[in-house]
Amino acid sequence: MDSILVVNEDGESFTLKEIYDLNISNPVNRRNELMTRIAGLEKLAIAAKHDALFVTITCPSKYHNSFAKSGMRNPKWNGSTPYDAQQYLNGVWSRIRSKLDKQKIQQYGFRIAEPQHDGTPHWHLLLFISPAHTEKFKEVFSEYALQEDGNEAGAKENRCDFVTIDHSRGTAAGYIAKYVSKNIDGGNLDTDIDGGSASPAAKRVEAWASCWGIRQFQQIGGVAITPWRELRKLKLVASDNVELEQIRSAADKGDFAEYVSLMGGVFSKRKEQTVRPL
Repeated sequence: MDSILVVNEDGESFTLKEIYDLNISNPVNRRNELMTRIAGLEKLAIAAKHDALFVTITCPSKYHNSFAKSGMRNPKWNGSTPYDAQQYLNGVWSRIRSKLDKQKIQQYGFRIAEPQHDGTPHWHLLLFISPAHTEKFKEVFSEYALQEDGNEAGAKENRCDFVTIDHSRGTAAGYIAKYVSKNIDGGNLDTDIDGGSASPAAKRVEAWASCWGIRQFQQIGGVAITPWRELRKLKLVASDNVELEQIRSAADKGDFAEYVSLMGGVFSKRKEQTVRPL
């Protein structure tokens, strides 16, 4: 990449490596942006006195082709691929969201998909919810997570798990940081879950996601990210548009909480947000 030059419309030339270093495709930049966004949402959640809930959901045993401890073939396996398992999880989450919407239970945060021992995905979700709705959220989530094969051995213990994060003992962003890192570049981690080097393990996870078309990270709720990224490329906007300059300034200095607030808040609909892509 150092030997390939690209030239823009102004005649300025840059190496491909220079462009890569600045781009979100650079795993370091990608990790830093995700952590900035997570920390920003947490800041808003603390101000609103919302609960921080860490949720894990896994697939029924028939989606796993082998056992974790022995590596032996799972006789219940139905031939599903990691893509099929991801579609199952998408379907479960879609039904959960639909029921929560009907009950006017709102949540915002992030979802991370990562492979288990045999490549079958499972999800980690960091969600911020009003304390008045936390228990009902757990009830709805458990209902749909156990809807398929919920009576099989170990389902109630392992299919979904909830951890309420105590802000007095640490941040939600800090809690989820290792999950973000091990699924991007292994940055700031010494080893992976099996004791091997974290960086090569992260590359294998990236290859897994690319192979099976699995979206590793997804923001839930909040506001649009495209304006955030585009505004961060600008040094200044029209001086007569104070509101737009405030949003650009918040994006430029990496204050995601302020950016979300100026854009309309965590629960604002896309068409109601202050800035939208043209």
